[in-house]
Amino acid sequence: MAELTEVEGLAPPEHLFTWVDVEEHLALLAAAGRWPRWLQAADGWWDCLELVIAPGTDAEEVKQWLDEAFGAGSTEWRDGTLVLGLDDPRTSEFVGLPVMLSPEPENSHQPRRVPLLREKHITRQLAHSLQRPVDEFFAGEVQLVAFHSFKGGVGRTVHALAMADAVARRGGSVLLIDADLEAPGITWMHRAQGGQLDFCYEDLLALLQGTEDGNWSAAVDIAAAYLPNQQVGRYTSGGRVTVVPTSRRPLLGPPRIDPADLLTPGRSPYFVTEALAALAARVGADTVVVDLRAGATELSAPVLLDPRVQRVFVTTLSHQSLAGTERLLRQLGHRAPTLQGVDPASSVIITQYRQDVHEDQAERARNELGSALFESLRWPDNEPDTETHDGSEVDTALLSQPLLSPFREELLALPSSWDAVMRVLASCKVADILEPIVPTPVSPTAPEIEELEAVDHATLRSRLAETARRFIYAEREGMSSASGFLVTDSLRRLLGDHRTEPPLALVVGAKGAGKTFMYAKACAAQSWDKFAEQSGIEDVQLAVPVVPVLESDSLEYDNLTTQDLRNAFVAGHSGGPGEAATSQEIKDRLKAGLATINEQDEIRWRHLWLECLAIAAGVRLTDSGGAEAALTELGRRARAVFVIDGLEDLLQSLDNESKRTALRVLLIDVLAWLRSLRGRPLGLVVFVRQDLVTRAVRQNSGQLLARYDPYALRWDKEEALRLALWVTAHANALPTPVAKSEITELSYDELVDTLIPVWGWKMGTEKSKEARSHLWVPAALGDFNDQVQARDVVVFLAEAAQLSIPQTAWEDRVLAPGAMRKALLACSTNKIDSIQQENQEVGELLSRLQQVRQPVTVPFDLEEVGVSVQDADFLVDSGVFARGNDGRYWVAEIYRHGLGYGSERRAKVLWRR
Repeated sequence: MAELTEVEGLAPPEHLFTWVDVEEHLALLAAAGRWPRWLQAADGWWDCLELVIAPGTDAEEVKQWLDEAFGAGSTEWRDGTLVLGLDDPRTSEFVGLPVMLSPEPENSHQPRRVPLLREKHITRQLAHSLQRPVDEFFAGEVQLVAFHSFKGGVGRTVHALAMADAVARRGGSVLLIDADLEAPGITWMHRAQGGQLDFCYEDLLALLQGTEDGNWSAAVDIAAAYLPNQQVGRYTSGGRVTVVPTSRRPLLGPPRIDPADLLTPGRSPYFVTEALAALAARVGADTVVVDLRAGATELSAPVLLDPRVQRVFVTTLSHQSLAGTERLLRQLGHRAPTLQGVDPASSVIITQYRQDVHEDQAERARNELGSALFESLRWPDNEPDTETHDGSEVDTALLSQPLLSPFREELLALPSSWDAVMRVLASCKVADILEPIVPTPVSPTAPEIEELEAVDHATLRSRLAETARRFIYAEREGMSSASGFLVTDSLRRLLGDHRTEPPLALVVGAKGAGKTFMYAKACAAQSWDKFAEQSGIEDVQLAVPVVPVLESDSLEYDNLTTQDLRNAFVAGHSGGPGEAATSQEIKDRLKAGLATINEQDEIRWRHLWLECLAIAAGVRLTDSGGAEAALTELGRRARAVFVIDGLEDLLQSLDNESKRTALRVLLIDVLAWLRSLRGRPLGLVVFVRQDLVTRAVRQNSGQLLARYDPYALRWDKEEALRLALWVTAHANALPTPVAKSEITELSYDELVDTLIPVWGWKMGTEKSKEARSHLWVPAALGDFNDQVQARDVVVFLAEAAQLSIPQTAWEDRVLAPGAMRKALLACSTNKIDSIQQENQEVGELLSRLQQVRQPVTVPFDLEEVGVSVQDADFLVDSGVFARGNDGRYWVAEIYRHGLGYGSERRAKVLWRR
């Protein structure tokens, strides 16, 4: 994407035709801080250039600097006057602007600066941001949201309407202002609906221009008398939208009064936005949504250059739109940067693209515009340096992540009236796209605040820390029937698909996804139908025993062991004397097979696996028919569901062909043989890590994984939030109890609302400009494969709860924001330690990354960390690394902290709503 780089912007201009070009280049140099100390101000006229210089400055020094700034040979002395040359192809003579040098007066004052794109006075102050508003917040704590686009026709108005509607549906009161003074859109919709046009934006500007001493009360009072007639829509939430159209004039034409005309001496530089906020407060609105004029225009500048305004930029993937948006973002970031945690962050919406055609283009645009948004963020002066902000990189990433709004045919030709347009927007779910940036003027928990004041949050935090710590390693709780479990979609499908017939399936998941926990819960239930009953799955008629064959070495027991289950099956279904093999006996058989069976002998490995199933069920093996005959006979008189876990303990990292063959035969051939039994009496569920599957089945592993994909253990954003709520509820740590059985039925929005007492609506106070908690948590814990592991969620809860215990300042939630951010380091360290113990290949690479001696800042080049491209590709596939468009590599936050790597203050997160 083309942009105005520092070098291009400061290079001598190719042409100087008039004083306009001269003044423009001097302004660029001033903004870049490239003026010499002696130069205080510059002013261009049609017949001369005036430079205000420090007393005692030598004229030759001025000439030398002008030659450097505008190119060698740009100046000459003519009759004792310094002249800056202009381009005139009509003559070969040196012609140009006389340069007047004016000494700076004593006790001179800096000229007043106002929020306009082109400042009236060119001074060295252009190198600095505009002076911040006196008040951090608008009157009545009104929130202003301004929609802007560099190009017209990109969907700006559509998204502004969706934003206003979304706030009203949440119970907010919105003042929707059509400030597109040259090409209004909302005004036409309101008119087509038959809405009243008693009072308009142009009326407000005219009344404000006539006010004295910067007092807008008269204009606001007049407007407030008419605006109640201009409400639109009907909201059962109690919210409302009041439209302020652009104009009442019947004829088209430019506005008589521009917003910039109101920025006169004696008034606040932010008079326009402050007047809009005062009007909103006067009519009882808590949010103002402004649809601005497109382009780099002063019609929009007074609103865009107020850092208290939430600025939303809409663009398509066209080059002009993207380049203009990026340049404008960087320009505004210099003039009116956002103070993180104080000001609302700016946002970008990329729209009107097809996902099946433009996915790569959209992602590139997202990265480039995200960088521009990132550069517009600043830390407040009283904040410590970025390196001490534990977890703040995730906040910054979420705040600077452009939103994607794909193409929808219904939006190409909108109907004319308000109600009709809103129906189209609702059907296209445009508001869902805006969800991460919709202001929330009314807290979802506001009615409950009084009830929560009496809650002992320290006790709740202690309960959560203790319970979550027990759950960190699922194998320590799994065999306890009292511990309960969260029913995930994959488990619901596994049980629901096998109501009458034993399952023959793989349950695939990464380490820490909960495989061992699900295995242990199946064993604790002892039979398939009871497992289903405890999971809330109805009509499962398969009353057959669960028979464990292999289990994890770290599985811990309560009153029931896997050997108890094997012995119980033998006692009830052996058909004669018999004894179930122990876990150790089964493992010894398999270890002997790894040492003696030819690595290519798949038939022998099938026999051995079937022998293990048989002896686990207490079946005697005979020489006549072997394991196949024994299991066939068992199937005639009994039914069972065998379960296998702990394969990584036995096979480690699949570092030889014998191990790969053994696992491949189990995953394919053994299941196929059991499937061939008449009546399918015997089931088998194998819990296995995904990386082991892909390494054992080198050909067509994708087809194998796809076959069992419905049962795969994946924790996406929503399931991670659901798990967090379930663990908190199980710990009795919710201020208002929620039945665990209800958690699986909550919609996404209900889930988010129910979690507010756990960690608040935002990573700060409700009125802060911090990231939203339900977005921050999965973004912080997720990898670059859009996955978060169950164990990481539980570690996070344990650490954050423990750190929150002394946090007495946060009595509206269980987990304090600072504790949540600090917990990320412990989560990252735990994750790396676990992977180093459990996944040899990834663990070794992480160990090498930890041992890099020099400080590493993300993103980085591979040479900085001593990793090959092949290893980097493997880490990309594993979700640890992500490769940027510039070829440098990012590390997921859940790994970066544990590696001890620094950050440029912005994390890379891939979570999408």
